[in-house]
Amino acid sequence: MALSLTFQPSTPHIPMYLLTKSRGLRLAAHESLAAIFALSIAETFYRFHSFTLECLAFLATWYGFSWALNAARKFGHQTDAPRQVQLLRDHEQVGRAEARPSEIGGVRHG
Repeated sequence: MALSLTFQPSTPHIPMYLLTKSRGLRLAAHESLAAIFALSIAETFYRFHSFTLECLAFLATWYGFSWALNAARKFGHQTDAPRQVQLLRDHEQVGRAEARPSEIGGVRHG
């Protein structure tokens, strides 16, 4: 019985790979402002003389800034209308008979 020592490339089923593949630049762009703030705070104030503690503090700071920015973004997009009324946006309220063929997936005849 011979041992097989062939190289097995990583499969795309690894969770970190799937996260970066599915979100990619969208996630990086969304989190970049929070990451920059957290990095500047960490570089300026954190001096724990331990890489692990500074890394954990940086990640906690990044999480805090990310949470605060997302809460501010959600707060900025809220309106006074109840949630049930917000289901349809203006462009989605067009009925099927009034919709353009490109919106309903049909083919224009005529």
